Amino acid sequence: MATALPVVNRQPDFLGRLLEEQQQLTAVEAFSDWHTQHSDYEPAQEKYYRNLIPLAAPSTGEQFAFEVNLDACSGCKACVVACHTLNGLEEDESWRRVGTLMIGDESENLPAAIQHVTTACHHCEDPGCLNGCPVKAYDKDPVTGIVRHLDDQCIGCKYCTMMCPYEVPRYSDRLGIVRKCDMCHQRLSVGEAPACVQSCPNEAIRISIVSTETPEDRSEAVVPSAPPSAITQPTTRFVSARTLDCTNAVPQDKNFDEVAESHWPLAVMLVMTQIAVGMLLTEAIVAGMLAITGTVVPTAVTLATALLAFAIANVGLGIAPMHLGQPLRMWRVFLGLRTSWLSREAVVLGKFMGTLAFGIGLVGLPVIWSYIPAPIQAWIPRDYIPDWLGRAVLLAAIPMGVAGLYCSAMIYIATQRRLWRKQRTLPRFFGTMLATGPQLTAVVFAASGFHKTAITLTLVAIALSCWKLSLESRVYLRGGNDHDHYDQRSVRLIQKHLAGLAKARVGSFLAAMVLAGFGTIVLLGSHVLGSVLLAMAGSLLIAGENLERLLYFKSVVYDRMPGTL
Repeated sequence: MATALPVVNRQPDFLGRLLEEQQQLTAVEAFSDWHTQHSDYEPAQEKYYRNLIPLAAPSTGEQFAFEVNLDACSGCKACVVACHTLNGLEEDESWRRVGTLMIGDESENLPAAIQHVTTACHHCEDPGCLNGCPVKAYDKDPVTGIVRHLDDQCIGCKYCTMMCPYEVPRYSDRLGIVRKCDMCHQRLSVGEAPACVQSCPNEAIRISIVSTETPEDRSEAVVPSAPPSAITQPTTRFVSARTLDCTNAVPQDKNFDEVAESHWPLAVMLVMTQIAVGMLLTEAIVAGMLAITGTVVPTAVTLATALLAFAIANVGLGIAPMHLGQPLRMWRVFLGLRTSWLSREAVVLGKFMGTLAFGIGLVGLPVIWSYIPAPIQAWIPRDYIPDWLGRAVLLAAIPMGVAGLYCSAMIYIATQRRLWRKQRTLPRFFGTMLATGPQLTAVVFAASGFHKTAITLTLVAIALSCWKLSLESRVYLRGGNDHDHYDQRSVRLIQKHLAGLAKARVGSFLAAMVLAGFGTIVLLGSHVLGSVLLAMAGSLLIAGENLERLLYFKSVVYDRMPGTL
């Protein structure tokens, strides 16, 4: 007889469980359904993106801007921490800073009040960082007016740190590029307040809309001690019930200037290119003057001078990329040709070097012709190359070089730092060309047997070097203009931190002058020893000019936003 099987409760199979789960709401759907049922609910953080940021994009002739209520700022630096955390900055990197103004009579021992000032990028109407960048690594949004830095375009030249009067762009050694505040544009685009705005416990920072059609409203400095607003037209608004100006408010760090970056690769490049142009100019002048007297400068002397100038310039231009954080991207340097003097310098000096190399090739062609393989000789139309063409090309390289040196000077003049103004920078840069060019050219003429010409050039170099040092001593030694507080601050900085560098500059100059003078005397009796002494004097002159250029960079002082001790 058959036995009945027990009844077993079957569990849903795997496919059945999946079908059952699909009938339930996902987390997103549940969240959406909850808000539909509770439409009157307001998030706790709603006030930050309802009251402290605009609800609409700027109209034509307007842009977003930071607005800081100074009376509400307590200096807690919550904005600094939030900016640092949200943007994942380096340990020593900060896009927002908090400074301090001391309000009251400076003659009093204690200030009447303390005013904290929180500041970040001002997203200027005419941003210096954007105008100066040689690779177009900055972009100003046509709708919001936010100035953004394009990290993947940056070559790390740090020129924007000079062009921005507010020291906003910050260089990252790890990344080899600069970075800056972008007003948390990605948060603003979805209706969220920037990190600094949302983190401030006193609601001292907000985003407002300002007009860009009334630049006269921002003609004065944004706060006491800040750079003149006319330079870049910053849009940040600092509001306070109190009247704050330079008569009653001074920054806490007013008398504390720091040594600026040396930019030594740039210093070397500037000096070496100036020497090269000076040598070509000197040789051309001497050749012209000797031609008037019926003496022809041998081709070997012209070629040696051009080769030495080419080698010196190549040393400088070869060292210059060491200043870049991303040297492999430096081919982009021509992109900012329309607005950036750095782009113009690179392009013009590049053409100068190309022309100089071509001229050297033409002048030296007869010398090396016998060493050129016959198959290559067949491709060179030597019969159609006139003898004067090489000299003409070398002469054409001189105005290109002078134009390149002018672009070099304008790179720093364009920053509008008072100590780098035209009246100071142009004489210094072209003074290097005029002082060192004759001395190095004198070495070539001395080695070639033109002793009297070498002696004359050395005396000219001594006179011009003394003139140039007198220009420097007005600032470095005698304090410049007694009524110019920038000069006084710079001298104070040199005396306190750069005294050794200044003494080395003067010492190298004196040693060079002694050797140059002694060399002219020895040259009359000993051809070889006199040439060696003149070469040593030239080397000391080069070293001295490099030290002077380091002082030019390291001792610069300028207006800045209020800081703190």
